[in-house]
Amino acid sequence: MRRGRPCVLFSVLFFAASGCESTGGSGSDSWTGTVDTLPSGQVVVRNTAEPIWPRGGAWQVEEELRIGSVEDVGPELFGRIMSMDVDSDGRIYIFESQAQELRAFDADGSHRWTVGRKGGGPGEFARGVMVRLAPDGNIWVVDPENARISAFDAEGTFLSGRRAPGGFILIPWPGGFDDAGFYYTPVFIPTEGAEMPFREGLERYDTEFQVVDTLAPPVEPDRDDVRFTHRSEDSFVGARIPFTPAFRWRLHSSGTVWGLLAGEYKLFELDLAGDTLRTVTREFEPYPVTDEELEAAIADLDWFLREGGKIVEGKIPSSKPPVEDFFFDDEGNVWVVRVTTAEDEWKVVDVFDSTGRYLGEVRLPFRLSRPYPVIRGSTIWAVVIDEMEVPYVVRARIVKPGEARQPT
Repeated sequence: MRRGRPCVLFSVLFFAASGCESTGGSGSDSWTGTVDTLPSGQVVVRNTAEPIWPRGGAWQVEEELRIGSVEDVGPELFGRIMSMDVDSDGRIYIFESQAQELRAFDADGSHRWTVGRKGGGPGEFARGVMVRLAPDGNIWVVDPENARISAFDAEGTFLSGRRAPGGFILIPWPGGFDDAGFYYTPVFIPTEGAEMPFREGLERYDTEFQVVDTLAPPVEPDRDDVRFTHRSEDSFVGARIPFTPAFRWRLHSSGTVWGLLAGEYKLFELDLAGDTLRTVTREFEPYPVTDEELEAAIADLDWFLREGGKIVEGKIPSSKPPVEDFFFDDEGNVWVVRVTTAEDEWKVVDVFDSTGRYLGEVRLPFRLSRPYPVIRGSTIWAVVIDEMEVPYVVRARIVKPGEARQPT
């Protein structure tokens, strides 16, 4: 099954240091990792593959609600869910990309309202990419093709349109609000002397929606072994080599930036000045690429062959990268999507606490899909795709052993 990847790639450089102060495995008698503090103040957390959770103590996820349909023609029928957010009352706001509509559902899954359509007028969308709840409770929809952000109240009434950078599409769309109420949106910064004439940046806006500064997220290390390319006199095409490790980065609500080097199973946290605050690693054993997976991956590159490209099978790795992507919950935990078997694609997630210690593995009863889940306390809202490629929104309870279970 194909899944979208970010359109812009980033990198970060790590420096080793000696003479570190080690705090060992403090903080949990069952933790088998180590923590080192470098002279720069950077914290280096190294995890083994052994979790903190005891046997039988892993979190369990139980589905409670599913919104969607394969047969209806109403608001529960989704073509593509581009983005989703949830308010404090459990109401769900979904941006449906094919219809260019913002749809709201109550906590029990009943439809409340639908607004929007494709267009350029007030309350219309050319290509919406992200919906987020603003600090004042209003609903913001980012529409880069119209170069604006449209705001709606909780009843779906259009309030205003704010001019914002646009003219390009990034999936998933980076940015959003931090805990202090600052808003971040991507822009492109011109570069000199580089192969690419620009790189991605983030503009930060204050609570009055005035630009405060422009930040430069990390970029992926330069590598020539991650894509097939083909040049002709009048065109250039490139395709990611199957099973090569990805690079991901996310803005954290605290105002820091987290990144993931998937091939090394290395997470890192940067402040907005670009200084590394923390790195987190975990030991792993990679899964081999099966003959069936290799055949399917090559078939997915048929479009590249039609453009004149050439696939060199010897460049395709024989094993998969250990992880694919990551996201956060509201308690500071980091959830990392593991790469295992094709049957368990986007169903196995490693959870780390806010300090970077490996808590354990969560096996989901459904297959995740982008956009990333919303996790608040012991509830997770996620977009899932069934065997018929039909998208649904599910709400599920995270059962944490040792915690009292709240009635639903």
